[in-house]
Amino acid sequence: MSVGACAFNLLSDKFFPVVTRLGARRWVAFEGLRQEDGDYPVAFDWPRGDLNIAAFEFAIGVLTLAYQPEDHGDWTAIWRATSDIDLSERLTALSFAFNLAGDAQGRGPRFLQDLDPVEGDVNEIEALFIDTPGINGQKKNADLLTHRGRFPALGVQAAAIALYALQQFAPSGGAGNRTSLRGGGPMTTLLWPDRADTSSSAPLWRVLLANLPQVASGAGYLGDEDLPRALPWLASTLTSQGKPPLEISQTDPRAHSLQAFFGMPRRVRLVTGGEGACSLTGEVGPLVTGFVQKPWGVNYGAWRHPLTPYRQAKETELPYTVKPKSSRFGYRDWVGAAIGRAEKVHAAFPAEPVSALGARAETLRRDGYAACRLMAAGWAMNNMEAGTFLQSVQPLHLAEDETKAHELARLAIALADAGDAAASLLRSNLKLALFGDGAKTSTDSGVFEEATDAFFERTDDAFHATLEAIVLQDQASDQADDQKSRKRWLALIRRTALDLFDLHATALLADAADIKVALRVTDAYRRLRAALGDFGKVSAALGIEQPVAPQKLQKSRKATEEQSA
Repeated sequence: MSVGACAFNLLSDKFFPVVTRLGARRWVAFEGLRQEDGDYPVAFDWPRGDLNIAAFEFAIGVLTLAYQPEDHGDWTAIWRATSDIDLSERLTALSFAFNLAGDAQGRGPRFLQDLDPVEGDVNEIEALFIDTPGINGQKKNADLLTHRGRFPALGVQAAAIALYALQQFAPSGGAGNRTSLRGGGPMTTLLWPDRADTSSSAPLWRVLLANLPQVASGAGYLGDEDLPRALPWLASTLTSQGKPPLEISQTDPRAHSLQAFFGMPRRVRLVTGGEGACSLTGEVGPLVTGFVQKPWGVNYGAWRHPLTPYRQAKETELPYTVKPKSSRFGYRDWVGAAIGRAEKVHAAFPAEPVSALGARAETLRRDGYAACRLMAAGWAMNNMEAGTFLQSVQPLHLAEDETKAHELARLAIALADAGDAAASLLRSNLKLALFGDGAKTSTDSGVFEEATDAFFERTDDAFHATLEAIVLQDQASDQADDQKSRKRWLALIRRTALDLFDLHATALLADAADIKVALRVTDAYRRLRAALGDFGKVSAALGIEQPVAPQKLQKSRKATEEQSA
């Protein structure tokens, strides 16, 4: 095993594969991310989506560690390059902590690895990837979609980013193998600024700065002597073996809030040796061939990661991280991740840079960034097993003033809630039509899941078009405009739900030998139509002004006529 030949530093060496404005692909060191003229980088270019998201989190984490912005003024100075902190000097000062295999002699701290050697069996290097089949899956030959043996050896760059992704997103991994600081498979949301001049993409550097968070309130400035509080591999691991296991929360004096970017739940030491082609990137150079893992790494308690949205079931309970449920990110997810909810029950909190966008938007506009999009990404997990990787880019509807922003938020929440209610009614009435009252059939899969997914797909564009129309208006909407938007939405979700009911249920009528089946289907259709009608509960929940019901109008006219007589 040749350790010295594998000396590699994540800050000073060429660690990041990028694609440039003109479509070229190249490797750059951290300083190379700062290029904003010529053929500048516009995106990371790892062959896997999860590694690109990990690269974003790593780069943003390093910048936050270097600058440690405390308020909006600090962020503005960094964005405008007027900060009194010299980034190059800070990166040089921090570089000792980012050696992948120690120094040139293989000594000293190793990035995201136990400070002391770890004894045990050597695991195949591809086991760093979350979607690699586990031992049980391989024994059962259950690795049909994600095969074993994909990556027999990784180059140092690929091994470093795979290790970072594991530590940031780690799911449960058996006894003592801790989940990440955010739990298994957290969702990451990132702002993506767009230039007003649409002929060229925003530099990657601007994307990173747009997502720069502030250091958590009360965390205090982190001096070089306290770096182990943020970079835990600089000190002996705070192991979690024992009962009860040691738990490290964000307020623990042994940790700093910046450890959110550099958590170390897994105790790992990489095994290096030899040279050859990386089986992920094809780059020729030093290889990492395996790793040794030991259980009982850092057991993280209550933390808030700046790049992840959170939810809170009740005021008395701690917020928990949002996690992808599938490869689709619809407007139900968008509301919580982009706007948030302030309710006492089922509150939602966007990631910190998204929340700060209102304050930063004017600075972005002045510097030629007319809009922002929202990127959401993460593994949809089933306990220890990775399902699909979500990566979705959605519009962000930026209001120009606070009044319009509040109006847009209220409308977005109302539309999303109405869509949820309509989808729920569609499922329940499909269940009635297909199986009858009282049937103990789950509505989470099969035809019900298919109908629900189709409902949200068919209404997604209209949701964002409605919000964008609010943003483009010259002034805040009046009551009449607001009511028109809500009525149009009600008409759309009613039509969509009824169409999907027809698609999945009314075919039964043609083959119904039993009159009971026909009655069941027509009754379910009638209920669905009534619930989504102008006088239904969804209309009321939408805040639509209720017209006088026809029968009440007739009674009112009759009473007036009698009084006149």
